[in-house]
Amino acid sequence: MNKTQSIESQLRVLHLAGSRVSEFYHNLSLIYAQAAIQPPGVSSNYAVVHPDGFWQLGTSLENLSEKISLQEMIAKLPEINLVIPHMFCFPGMTSFRALFEDILGLPVVGSPCHCTALAANKAHTKSVVSGAGVRVAQGQVVRQGDRVTLEPPLIVKPSSEDNSLGLTLVWKEEQIAEALRVGFEHDEVLVVEEYIPGRELRVGVIERQGELWVAPMIEYLVSEEHPIRTVTDKYELRSDGTPYRQPQNSPVKPVCPADVTPELFERVADAAKKAHIALGCRDYSLYDFRVHAQTNEPYLLEAGLFWSFGKIGMISRMVEADGQSLDEVVLEVWQKAAGRTRVAGSSLFKYIEC
Repeated sequence: MNKTQSIESQLRVLHLAGSRVSEFYHNLSLIYAQAAIQPPGVSSNYAVVHPDGFWQLGTSLENLSEKISLQEMIAKLPEINLVIPHMFCFPGMTSFRALFEDILGLPVVGSPCHCTALAANKAHTKSVVSGAGVRVAQGQVVRQGDRVTLEPPLIVKPSSEDNSLGLTLVWKEEQIAEALRVGFEHDEVLVVEEYIPGRELRVGVIERQGELWVAPMIEYLVSEEHPIRTVTDKYELRSDGTPYRQPQNSPVKPVCPADVTPELFERVADAAKKAHIALGCRDYSLYDFRVHAQTNEPYLLEAGLFWSFGKIGMISRMVEADGQSLDEVVLEVWQKAAGRTRVAGSSLFKYIEC
């Protein structure tokens, strides 16, 4: 039996969910973890962390243990081949991936922690991809006390926050101070950049058989009345402000596949591939682009290196829009990731494909 056959017949995965940051990110994580598919031949376990720092383990999200400490959780981990993260807060995108991959030595699907840390910082992402030839909006990094030198219309957003939290579209100069106040509630560093009018596309890249494959794109139908996506366009919120599901009637609807010309598809796909390589991504990556209404030039807005492998996930929708089996593509990605083996000889763990 070769390595691929062995993994396929006994693939045991650990779904990593929750958040230590807030109930918002904890609930958001569970929305996607609950929707994760389970391809044939895969057995699943779950590890869920709570904002209080305690963990639960179980064979499903409906069958979890009593809360236990981190040390107890590690000691009770079952034998697994692969960790699948469903965490969207900054530590979930970075520190927890490092814990399982770099400290515990377990393969984690998706980009390594040094890459996700880079991509989670919008200012650093813009700098890196711009150096690789990807067009980005003109902008500046702002800290408390700094003066905004750009003129409206502007986007003000926290540098290391996601899901449109703390984001404001500024039309007039007198709105800048309030936009900064809102942004600084979420981060010490803000990105202020020119607003790009036009179409908004989400673009997924998947590594398949040694190639970078760009799936059919998603377009979010922004309009003059709703020119950007806010947090309520992405999730329905409970009265306490925490998310509980994707919106049923958002005014900014996603359409997949996006109706783009072959020429525009190639230009956006090329930019996404360049970003994937420049950021050091692995397995898959996801990007938001704006296509300028006047010039038709694509601008990369930010990177989101997540895929929760459920039908509600954006990359999943792209795969199915291409007419492919989601189970088969997901299993292909998981098998490849599970085949990575740690190699000694560096202060950072290196991995090879077996």
